[in-house]
Amino acid sequence: MSLVSADRLSVSFGSKVILDEVSFAIQPGARIGLIGPNGSGKSTLLRILAREFEPDFGEVYSPRGVHAGYLPQDILELPAGTLIESVQSLVGDRNQLLADLHAVETELFASDDHDAELRLELSQRLADLHQALTDFEERYGRHRAEELLTGLGFLPREFDRPVAELSGGWKMRAALAGLLLLSPDLLILDEPTNHLDIPSLQWFDGFLRRSQKAILLVSHDRAFLNRQINLVFSFEPEGLRTYPGDYESYRVQRAEEERNLELRKKRQDAQRAETERFIERFRFKASKARQVQSRVKLLAKEERVQVRGTQQTVRFRFPAVARSGRE
Repeated sequence: MSLVSADRLSVSFGSKVILDEVSFAIQPGARIGLIGPNGSGKSTLLRILAREFEPDFGEVYSPRGVHAGYLPQDILELPAGTLIESVQSLVGDRNQLLADLHAVETELFASDDHDAELRLELSQRLADLHQALTDFEERYGRHRAEELLTGLGFLPREFDRPVAELSGGWKMRAALAGLLLLSPDLLILDEPTNHLDIPSLQWFDGFLRRSQKAILLVSHDRAFLNRQINLVFSFEPEGLRTYPGDYESYRVQRAEEERNLELRKKRQDAQRAETERFIERFRFKASKARQVQSRVKLLAKEERVQVRGTQQTVRFRFPAVARSGRE
Protein backbone atom coordinates (compact mmCIF):
# COMPACT_ATOMS: atom_id res chain seq x y z
CA MET A 1 0.00 0.00 0.00
CA SER A 2 1.39 3.39 -1.03
CA LEU A 3 2.15 6.01 1.63
CA VAL A 4 1.27 8.82 -0.77
CA SER A 5 -0.36 8.79 -4.21
CA ALA A 6 -0.42 11.82 -6.49
CA ASP A 7 -3.01 11.86 -9.26
CA ARG A 8 -2.70 14.23 -12.25
CA LEU A 9 -1.11 17.12 -10.38
CA SER A 10 -0.97 20.35 -12.36
CA VAL A 11 0.55 23.67 -11.30
CA SER A 12 1.30 26.82 -13.30
CA PHE A 13 2.68 30.20 -12.33
CA GLY A 14 1.61 32.57 -15.08
CA SER A 15 2.77 31.09 -18.37
CA LYS A 16 5.29 28.76 -16.69
CA VAL A 17 4.02 25.19 -16.27
CA ILE A 18 5.57 23.49 -13.23
CA LEU A 19 3.56 20.26 -13.21
CA ASP A 20 1.45 18.95 -16.08
CA GLU A 21 -0.89 16.15 -14.97
CA VAL A 22 1.84 14.34 -13.03
CA SER A 23 0.96 11.05 -11.28
CA PHE A 24 3.17 8.90 -9.03
CA ALA A 25 3.16 6.91 -5.79
CA ILE A 26 5.60 6.73 -2.87
CA GLN A 27 5.94 3.28 -1.33
CA PRO A 28 6.93 2.42 2.29
CA GLY A 29 10.69 2.54 2.67
CA ALA A 30 11.22 4.42 -0.62
CA ARG A 31 14.38 6.51 -0.86
CA ILE A 32 13.72 9.20 -3.44
CA GLY A 33 15.88 12.10 -4.58
CA LEU A 34 14.01 15.00 -6.19
CA ILE A 35 16.29 16.87 -8.59
CA GLY A 36 16.03 19.66 -11.14
CA PRO A 37 17.30 23.18 -11.90
CA ASN A 38 16.57 26.02 -9.48
CA GLY A 39 13.04 27.26 -10.08
CA SER A 40 11.89 24.03 -11.70
CA GLY A 41 9.30 23.31 -8.99
CA LYS A 42 11.00 21.05 -6.46
CA SER A 43 9.91 23.00 -3.36
CA THR A 44 6.43 23.48 -4.81
CA LEU A 45 5.99 19.73 -5.21
CA LEU A 46 7.24 19.10 -1.65
CA ARG A 47 4.76 21.66 -0.28
CA ILE A 48 1.93 19.97 -2.19
CA LEU A 49 2.80 16.58 -0.70
CA ALA A 50 3.06 18.18 2.76
CA ARG A 51 -0.45 19.68 2.24
CA GLU A 52 0.88 23.24 2.51
CA PHE A 53 0.08 24.20 -1.09
CA GLU A 54 -2.93 23.39 -3.27
CA PRO A 55 -2.30 22.36 -6.90
CA ASP A 56 -4.33 23.93 -9.70
CA PHE A 57 -5.63 20.47 -10.52
CA GLY A 58 -5.23 16.94 -9.19
CA GLU A 59 -5.25 15.26 -5.79
CA VAL A 60 -2.88 13.81 -3.20
CA TYR A 61 -4.05 10.74 -1.27
CA SER A 62 -2.70 9.04 1.87
CA PRO A 63 -4.19 6.09 3.80
CA ARG A 64 -5.62 6.82 7.23
CA GLY A 65 -2.91 6.82 9.90
CA VAL A 66 -0.03 7.62 7.51
CA HIS A 67 1.90 10.72 8.58
CA ALA A 68 4.35 12.84 6.60
CA GLY A 69 6.84 15.27 8.16
CA TYR A 70 8.11 18.25 6.19
CA LEU A 71 11.30 20.26 6.69
CA PRO A 72 11.28 23.38 4.46
CA GLN A 73 14.39 25.30 3.46
CA ASP A 74 13.63 28.13 5.88
CA ILE A 75 12.13 28.16 9.36
CA LEU A 76 10.74 31.49 10.57
CA GLU A 77 9.76 30.54 14.11
CA LEU A 78 9.67 27.56 16.45
CA PRO A 79 7.29 26.91 19.37
CA ALA A 80 8.23 29.09 22.33
CA GLY A 81 10.09 27.81 25.37
CA THR A 82 13.47 26.24 25.95
CA LEU A 83 15.19 24.28 23.20
CA ILE A 84 14.07 20.95 24.67
CA GLU A 85 10.50 22.15 25.22
CA SER A 86 10.30 23.54 21.70
CA VAL A 87 11.53 20.32 20.09
CA GLN A 88 9.26 18.12 22.19
CA SER A 89 6.25 20.34 21.49
CA LEU A 90 6.65 19.62 17.76
CA VAL A 91 5.60 16.06 18.58
CA GLY A 92 2.44 17.06 20.45
CA ASP A 93 0.07 14.73 22.37
CA ARG A 94 2.09 14.73 25.62
CA ASN A 95 0.14 17.66 27.11
CA GLN A 96 -3.09 15.97 26.13
CA LEU A 97 -1.98 12.76 27.83
CA LEU A 98 -1.11 14.69 31.00
CA ALA A 99 -4.46 16.49 30.92
CA ASP A 100 -6.35 13.20 30.49
CA LEU A 101 -4.33 11.66 33.31
CA HIS A 102 -5.12 14.55 35.65
CA ALA A 103 -8.82 14.42 34.74
CA VAL A 104 -9.10 10.69 35.47
CA GLU A 105 -7.19 11.05 38.75
CA THR A 106 -9.54 13.85 39.81
CA GLU A 107 -12.59 11.80 38.86
CA LEU A 108 -11.26 8.76 40.72
CA PHE A 109 -10.54 10.83 43.84
CA ALA A 110 -14.05 12.27 43.78
CA SER A 111 -15.82 8.95 43.08
CA ASP A 112 -17.99 7.20 45.64
CA ASP A 113 -16.15 4.48 47.55
CA HIS A 114 -19.26 2.30 47.28
CA ASP A 115 -19.36 2.42 43.46
CA ALA A 116 -16.87 -0.38 42.89
CA GLU A 117 -17.66 -0.79 39.19
CA LEU A 118 -16.96 2.90 38.41
CA ARG A 119 -13.77 2.92 40.47
CA LEU A 120 -12.55 -0.23 38.68
CA GLU A 121 -13.25 1.37 35.30
CA LEU A 122 -11.44 4.58 36.29
CA SER A 123 -8.49 2.62 37.69
CA GLN A 124 -8.14 0.73 34.41
CA ARG A 125 -8.27 3.97 32.39
CA LEU A 126 -5.66 5.45 34.73
CA ALA A 127 -3.37 2.43 34.24
CA ASP A 128 -3.78 2.66 30.45
CA LEU A 129 -2.91 6.36 30.49
CA HIS A 130 0.16 5.76 32.64
CA GLN A 131 1.29 3.08 30.17
CA ALA A 132 0.63 5.41 27.23
CA LEU A 133 2.67 8.15 28.95
CA THR A 134 5.51 5.70 29.61
CA ASP A 135 5.51 4.60 25.96
CA PHE A 136 5.42 8.23 24.87
CA GLU A 137 8.39 9.15 27.05
CA GLU A 138 10.39 6.22 25.67
CA ARG A 139 9.78 7.30 22.08
CA TYR A 140 9.55 11.08 22.40
CA GLY A 141 10.83 11.96 25.87
CA ARG A 142 13.62 14.30 26.94
CA HIS A 143 16.34 11.65 26.69
CA ARG A 144 15.48 10.94 23.06
CA ALA A 145 15.25 14.65 22.24
CA GLU A 146 18.66 15.28 23.85
CA GLU A 147 20.17 12.42 21.85
CA LEU A 148 18.96 13.94 18.57
CA LEU A 149 20.02 17.47 19.52
CA THR A 150 23.48 16.25 20.48
CA GLY A 151 23.84 14.47 17.14
CA LEU A 152 22.94 17.71 15.36
CA GLY A 153 25.64 19.68 17.18
CA PHE A 154 23.94 21.16 20.25
CA LEU A 155 25.81 21.17 23.56
CA PRO A 156 24.12 19.97 26.78
CA ARG A 157 24.29 23.45 28.31
CA GLU A 158 22.10 24.71 25.44
CA PHE A 159 19.19 22.33 26.04
CA ASP A 160 17.46 24.73 28.46
CA ARG A 161 18.34 27.87 26.54
CA PRO A 162 15.36 29.88 25.19
CA VAL A 163 14.82 28.86 21.58
CA ALA A 164 14.16 32.52 20.65
CA GLU A 165 17.88 33.22 21.18
CA LEU A 166 18.94 30.80 18.43
CA SER A 167 20.14 32.02 15.04
CA GLY A 168 18.31 30.99 11.89
CA GLY A 169 20.72 28.15 11.15
CA TRP A 170 20.41 26.68 14.65
CA LYS A 171 16.63 27.00 14.51
CA MET A 172 16.75 24.88 11.36
CA ARG A 173 18.71 22.24 13.28
CA ALA A 174 16.16 22.35 16.12
CA ALA A 175 13.31 21.95 13.62
CA LEU A 176 15.13 18.97 12.08
CA ALA A 177 15.53 17.44 15.56
CA GLY A 178 11.79 17.85 16.15
CA LEU A 179 11.02 16.17 12.83
CA LEU A 180 13.33 13.24 13.57
CA LEU A 181 11.80 12.94 17.03
CA LEU A 182 8.34 12.80 15.49
CA SER A 183 9.52 9.92 13.24
CA PRO A 184 6.81 10.19 10.54
CA ASP A 185 6.19 7.50 7.92
CA LEU A 186 7.52 9.81 5.19
CA LEU A 187 10.28 12.39 5.68
CA ILE A 188 10.02 15.27 3.19
CA LEU A 189 13.34 17.12 3.36
CA ASP A 190 14.16 20.28 1.41
CA GLU A 191 17.94 20.89 1.58
CA PRO A 192 18.29 19.51 5.14
CA THR A 193 22.10 19.68 5.15
CA ASN A 194 22.41 23.42 4.39
CA HIS A 195 23.02 24.40 8.02
CA LEU A 196 24.99 21.35 9.20
CA ASP A 197 28.72 21.30 9.88
CA ILE A 198 30.77 18.23 8.98
CA PRO A 199 30.31 16.28 12.28
CA SER A 200 26.55 16.96 12.29
CA LEU A 201 26.30 16.03 8.61
CA GLN A 202 28.08 12.74 9.27
CA TRP A 203 25.74 11.97 12.16
CA PHE A 204 22.64 12.89 10.12
CA ASP A 205 23.87 10.87 7.15
CA GLY A 206 24.25 7.79 9.31
CA PHE A 207 20.91 8.37 11.03
CA LEU A 208 19.04 8.46 7.71
CA ARG A 209 20.83 5.43 6.32
CA ARG A 210 19.86 3.41 9.41
CA SER A 211 16.26 4.59 9.24
CA GLN A 212 13.59 2.40 7.67
CA LYS A 213 11.36 5.40 6.96
CA ALA A 214 10.56 6.58 3.45
CA ILE A 215 12.29 9.81 2.42
CA LEU A 216 11.77 12.37 -0.33
CA LEU A 217 14.93 14.44 -0.44
CA VAL A 218 16.10 17.60 -2.18
CA SER A 219 19.82 18.26 -1.85
CA HIS A 220 22.56 19.90 -3.89
CA ASP A 221 25.07 17.60 -2.16
CA ARG A 222 25.45 14.88 -4.80
CA ALA A 223 27.55 12.61 -2.59
CA PHE A 224 24.89 12.81 0.14
CA LEU A 225 22.19 12.01 -2.44
CA ASN A 226 24.11 9.00 -3.72
CA ARG A 227 24.39 7.57 -0.22
CA GLN A 228 20.72 8.06 0.61
CA ILE A 229 18.57 7.31 -2.44
CA ASN A 230 17.68 4.47 -4.80
CA LEU A 231 15.15 6.31 -6.96
CA VAL A 232 15.21 9.68 -8.71
CA PHE A 233 12.33 12.01 -9.55
CA SER A 234 13.74 14.52 -12.03
CA PHE A 235 12.33 17.73 -13.48
CA GLU A 236 13.30 17.51 -17.14
CA PRO A 237 12.33 19.71 -20.11
CA GLU A 238 9.67 17.14 -21.03
CA GLY A 239 8.23 16.94 -17.49
CA LEU A 240 8.73 15.01 -14.23
CA ARG A 241 10.53 11.72 -14.96
CA THR A 242 11.42 8.71 -12.80
CA TYR A 243 14.75 6.84 -12.87
CA PRO A 244 15.81 3.84 -10.73
CA GLY A 245 19.10 4.05 -8.85
CA ASP A 246 21.11 6.83 -7.25
CA TYR A 247 22.11 10.19 -8.72
CA GLU A 248 25.10 8.88 -10.68
CA SER A 249 22.93 6.11 -12.16
CA TYR A 250 20.41 8.76 -13.20
CA ARG A 251 23.11 10.74 -15.03
CA VAL A 252 24.18 7.63 -16.98
CA GLN A 253 20.59 6.74 -17.89
CA ARG A 254 19.76 10.30 -18.89
CA ALA A 255 22.83 10.60 -21.13
CA GLU A 256 21.99 7.29 -22.80
CA GLU A 257 18.41 8.45 -23.42
CA GLU A 258 19.63 11.63 -25.05
CA ARG A 259 22.12 9.79 -27.27
CA ASN A 260 19.45 7.35 -28.43
CA LEU A 261 17.06 10.20 -29.10
CA GLU A 262 19.65 12.02 -31.19
CA LEU A 263 20.28 8.87 -33.27
CA ARG A 264 16.55 8.29 -33.81
CA LYS A 265 16.09 11.89 -34.90
CA LYS A 266 18.99 11.69 -37.35
CA ARG A 267 17.61 8.48 -38.89
CA GLN A 268 14.13 9.95 -39.11
CA ASP A 269 15.40 13.19 -40.66
CA ALA A 270 17.36 11.21 -43.29
CA GLN A 271 14.31 9.07 -44.14
CA ARG A 272 12.06 12.11 -44.38
CA ALA A 273 14.54 13.89 -46.62
CA GLU A 274 14.64 10.87 -48.94
CA THR A 275 10.84 10.70 -49.02
CA GLU A 276 10.55 14.43 -49.73
CA ARG A 277 13.03 14.09 -52.63
CA PHE A 278 10.91 11.27 -54.07
CA ILE A 279 7.76 13.38 -53.76
CA GLU A 280 9.41 16.38 -55.39
CA ARG A 281 10.88 14.29 -58.20
CA PHE A 282 7.68 12.46 -59.18
CA ARG A 283 5.04 14.99 -58.08
CA PHE A 284 3.82 15.57 -61.62
CA LYS A 285 4.33 12.05 -63.06
CA ALA A 286 0.99 10.28 -63.54
CA SER A 287 2.42 6.77 -63.25
CA LYS A 288 3.82 7.61 -59.79
CA ALA A 289 0.79 9.56 -58.51
CA ARG A 290 -0.41 6.82 -56.14
CA GLN A 291 3.06 6.36 -54.63
CA VAL A 292 3.49 10.11 -54.21
CA GLN A 293 0.13 10.47 -52.42
CA SER A 294 0.96 7.52 -50.18
CA ARG A 295 4.24 9.13 -49.11
CA VAL A 296 2.61 12.52 -48.55
CA LYS A 297 0.09 10.91 -46.18
CA LEU A 298 2.87 9.00 -44.44
CA LEU A 299 4.81 12.20 -43.74
CA ALA A 300 1.68 13.91 -42.44
CA LYS A 301 0.88 11.07 -40.03
CA GLU A 302 4.42 10.41 -38.80
CA GLU A 303 5.14 11.54 -35.25
CA ARG A 304 8.32 13.59 -35.22
CA VAL A 305 11.09 12.65 -32.81
CA GLN A 306 11.73 15.66 -30.56
CA VAL A 307 15.20 16.21 -29.17
CA ARG A 308 14.96 17.45 -25.60
CA GLY A 309 15.75 21.05 -24.94
CA THR A 310 19.04 21.75 -23.24
CA GLN A 311 19.16 23.56 -19.92
CA GLN A 312 21.15 26.77 -19.93
CA THR A 313 24.23 26.85 -17.71
CA VAL A 314 26.56 29.61 -16.64
CA ARG A 315 30.31 29.10 -16.64
CA PHE A 316 32.79 31.46 -15.01
CA ARG A 317 36.26 31.48 -13.53
CA PHE A 318 38.21 33.74 -11.22
CA PRO A 319 41.54 35.09 -12.50
CA ALA A 320 44.68 34.42 -10.48
CA VAL A 321 45.50 37.10 -7.91
CA ALA A 322 48.59 37.99 -5.96
CA ARG A 323 49.04 36.27 -2.62
CA SER A 324 47.67 38.32 0.29
CA GLY A 325 49.76 39.54 3.18
CA ARG A 326 49.83 38.06 6.66
CA GLU A 327 47.43 40.63 8.10
